[in-house]
Amino acid sequence: MENGKLYLVGLGISDEKGTSLQGLQKLKECWKIYAESYTNLLPEGTLARLEKLVGKPIEILSREQVEGEKEILQSASSAPTALVVSGDPMIATTHISLVLAAKKKGIQTEIIHASSILSAAIGESGLQAYKFGKTTTLAYWRENYKPMAAYDTIAENLSRGLHTLLLLDIDEKLGPMPPSEAARILLEMEKQGKKGMLTLETKVVLLQGVSYGGEQRKVFAPLLAFSQMSAMRPCVLILPGALHFLEEEFLQSL
Repeated sequence: MENGKLYLVGLGISDEKGTSLQGLQKLKECWKIYAESYTNLLPEGTLARLEKLVGKPIEILSREQVEGEKEILQSASSAPTALVVSGDPMIATTHISLVLAAKKKGIQTEIIHASSILSAAIGESGLQAYKFGKTTTLAYWRENYKPMAAYDTIAENLSRGLHTLLLLDIDEKLGPMPPSEAARILLEMEKQGKKGMLTLETKVVLLQGVSYGGEQRKVFAPLLAFSQMSAMRPCVLILPGALHFLEEEFLQSL
């Protein structure tokens, strides 16, 4: 039997066509292929079409199974095994933990990178990459869980004139956070944080379904405009800091 090895293969931010030729070759060489889709939402039929491309079945794992690591590492300890993920594999902290766990068990690892929303969103917005501060995630609020970390990050970035890339939460049960919910949470955060930086008139960039072709939406508008907007595809928001005149011109063209 071949020596064990763990591959993390990125699918990019569209569908199976975002997988690199290198990634497809590695998947064909693997004995076992797993997939998770909770860190993003793959277009319908993506994994089925990927199975046809590589000629092997793909087993879908839950978030708990991926984070538990046992099943994946047990397979990778004795045979080439792959975990395919949307976007770039090493953006999610869960996958970093998985690679570390594999190394501790003496399992070789290899990362096959792919496109990421981190770079694609910046490119689609027309804002200058070096003017972005810390990226943060806007999590769903629940009755006993109302984190303010995103608000604090926005405040820190704005104080330095930097833009903020705000990733909207994707919940296994609730799905991708709609723009209407994001706007509501941001305004609730302002009520608690009271820094005077977010109002109904605060203009932000909405990018929905980046790399989904005709289903992509790009908007630069006040938070008020998002109050009734649903989410058919994963979304991100960008809260601009100090704008260069070329950045401002690009935003106005969205």
